[in-house]
Amino acid sequence: MSRRAKGRLKGALVAPLMAAFVWVVSGCTSANRHADQVAAAAGLDRAVVQGDGFHHVTYSRIVPNRPLLIYLDGDGLPWTRGGFDVSADPTVRHPLALELAAHSNSYSVLYLGRPCYYGWADQPECESADWTSRRYSAQIVASLVAGANRFIAEHAVQQAILIGHSGGGTLAVLMAPHVMNLRAVITIAGNLDVQAWTRYHGYLPLTGSLDPLREPALPEQVMELHLTGGRDREIPPALLTPYLAAHPHAQHWRYPRFDHYCCWADTWPELLPRLVRAALP
Repeated sequence: MSRRAKGRLKGALVAPLMAAFVWVVSGCTSANRHADQVAAAAGLDRAVVQGDGFHHVTYSRIVPNRPLLIYLDGDGLPWTRGGFDVSADPTVRHPLALELAAHSNSYSVLYLGRPCYYGWADQPECESADWTSRRYSAQIVASLVAGANRFIAEHAVQQAILIGHSGGGTLAVLMAPHVMNLRAVITIAGNLDVQAWTRYHGYLPLTGSLDPLREPALPEQVMELHLTGGRDREIPPALLTPYLAAHPHAQHWRYPRFDHYCCWADTWPELLPRLVRAALP
């Protein structure tokens, strides 16, 4: 093979790798910038808090004498496009829970970032399993609980509600028994039967993760409200059926025209007061 041909071959091999690298880096940067912009526009203050073994990026606002809504986002991007390689940064590209927090104007708000998200994936505390197979592990849950409880204690919060979208709903239910002054947990398209979800999509089992369906029932004083969209193909409402059967006191609110993302943010200012009234009777 001539030197020129070898050069063309090398260029053909390197170019896709460089393009993928640029896409990953620019995607991570733009995701972080987008989150900062959404939070700043809503008057939410950015901080980094210490959990239990992990750091968490937070966006928050305190409104005196109002309940605290603690928002948790979905799984983001655990894998790169195609699902074969672990992502270098799992940061959520469409942070629906953050958008909902931004629409929660009259309430105290804590958007609690997941471990290793928002620029922390390359820190020594993080391993790729923390956003792939162990994304719902006891260690992840404990660190989120520590971050939430620290905020609750520092601001003397008397009433807290956990609100999680997708995989954030999984974590909200797993956190619920351990969060101080918690009154309710609300999930939106929550992944509450992890084994069924991985089978449905043909994913690898999440070895090392907890599964809400297979955990003890929540304390009686914690109300459960689970919202599903009839057009959701990521977590179809039918996947919630075993969890609801095992937790007869949980409420299920159905929205036939909604999917995994649409149209929760648009209706949130109207829907949220109804949810809070149901959670804090």
